[in-house]
Amino acid sequence: MERRRLIALVGGLALLGGAVVVLRHESAPPRPETFERFLADTVEYVPDAQRPSAPTDLALTALDRTSLRATWTAADGIGHGGFEVRWNGRTRLVRATETELTDLDANADVHVEVRALDAMGNRSAPATADAVPRLAHDDTWQDGLVQPVDVFDTPESLAPHRWRVLDQGGTDCLGLRPLNGKRLEITCDSVDLQSNVPVRFAPDGTLARVLLTTDGPLGRPDQGERLIALLPDPAHDLGPLSRPYPPGAVVLRVTPFGSQLFVGEAPPTEPAGTYAPPTPGVRHRWELRVSPGRVVALRDGVEVATAPVDLPWTSARARLAFRQARGTLVDAFGVGGVPDTPVPTSVVPLGPGTAEGGGTSLGNIADSRLEGASSVRVVASVVSNGTGPITVELGTRSAPAVFMPPDRGLDPNRPAVVRADFPLPAGEPNPEVRLRSDGGVTAHQAHAVVTDGPDAHHPLPRLTDRPLPAPVVPPPSVSVVHETADDSEPRFPDRGRVRLSVELADSPAREVAAVKGLEVDLDGERIAVLPTHGSAGGRHEFLIDVAGLAGGRHELDVRVLPMEQSLGVRSYEQAFEIRPL
Repeated sequence: MERRRLIALVGGLALLGGAVVVLRHESAPPRPETFERFLADTVEYVPDAQRPSAPTDLALTALDRTSLRATWTAADGIGHGGFEVRWNGRTRLVRATETELTDLDANADVHVEVRALDAMGNRSAPATADAVPRLAHDDTWQDGLVQPVDVFDTPESLAPHRWRVLDQGGTDCLGLRPLNGKRLEITCDSVDLQSNVPVRFAPDGTLARVLLTTDGPLGRPDQGERLIALLPDPAHDLGPLSRPYPPGAVVLRVTPFGSQLFVGEAPPTEPAGTYAPPTPGVRHRWELRVSPGRVVALRDGVEVATAPVDLPWTSARARLAFRQARGTLVDAFGVGGVPDTPVPTSVVPLGPGTAEGGGTSLGNIADSRLEGASSVRVVASVVSNGTGPITVELGTRSAPAVFMPPDRGLDPNRPAVVRADFPLPAGEPNPEVRLRSDGGVTAHQAHAVVTDGPDAHHPLPRLTDRPLPAPVVPPPSVSVVHETADDSEPRFPDRGRVRLSVELADSPAREVAAVKGLEVDLDGERIAVLPTHGSAGGRHEFLIDVAGLAGGRHELDVRVLPMEQSLGVRSYEQAFEIRPL
């Protein structure tokens, strides 16, 4: 396109009677290192006349002795440009109304300031608060828990005698982040962790509890779920937890939109209140409390769901399941009730099944996985064209398969889960696992649950050390609409102006990178350079005169430049079409 003159805005923008007044002078394009404000003479910038207001209700709480969780309220209900948090000489930009400050001196007073930002990086007056982490921390949440409480900070914290790891994402599914020491991080899309410590009621119905301290996922803000479940026998030997949840199970489902309780096959509960979606990097304590006639779910001690129900069991195992929750940090876990010792079990993946000699082979179990064990349970998800019984073989021995609840029988279109138990030793090396049925049987998923003896030794899960993530440069969301606002017409007339809207939207990140500014090109030519003075996001609008543009397709390229160049530029391309004359 014909190179257009670029102009600098001298003295800023004036807003008079709702009209946009742009002060111009002709100039050469800005050099990248100066990053001065420029607009082409065909472009106007529409400023936001509202200045940011100071946040309110700033509060500091602590989930341990060396951290503080800061929460506040946006003055207008929305943090358009994000927030700047300052403490101990440090600064962080975030989009949520909470953040967690870690690795603090437990006994030192911490002064925290939080300012609201607008899209141009203007700061509000600060909201301030002070706290000493040790004094802000309330450790009474551990009262009545079975000791030790699990703190996921090393590979030993997931020792096989205390935990089963059901990994669906490959071998690299768990990592450690250096936050207040180290914390377990979910690094794949789906994984289940199951405690081998029973959650048990006393004969008098003593309260049973399950607590998990975790933060929000780094995935899309409208996806992801975390499940905290109590699974009675035999449901605790199922594979990855999924809906419909097994009969008798108690499941707390936490999503970006709220939380629900599922108890057995009853309809899920409605949330008892509302709260902000989980925030990456900010821990909250979730809890299930089970007592005679009632199940309650709590978030940081505040009730979020309840269900009136009498459970048909007195003992269960806790299962933690993560779905589309990559980047979630898992910090601490505990159970309350009658003290009990772990029941060491380990899981051996089997399959996929292959047809063999009139049956289905699920592979062999290595002797090293059975050494010192007392029994093994084979669990398989199967479909069958017949209704005949299924036999499970372990080496030369066989046992009839029993349906896991609910028993809906065999169906060629719906999987059923079956199990069979075998005492050990098996009597032969590396026994093969097979399924047989007169109607034929196909296994979709299968595994063996091995009840380990006191001398069983299994390798620890592989936890990869991961550095702290860099701040995220907010990605631009772009729309281009002609001022005639005729959405039915996909092509624009060759007159008037188009409105370019650039939204630096929320990013699921623990920290947002400070934005230096925006650059906009039209057909490869620079038409706008807009410094944003270290903003964290927000909305920008440009009005572009299209008179004189040739008919046909035109390309807009929007780039977001961070203050820290090593973080890289985020860009977005948007095309529009001009109707020919």
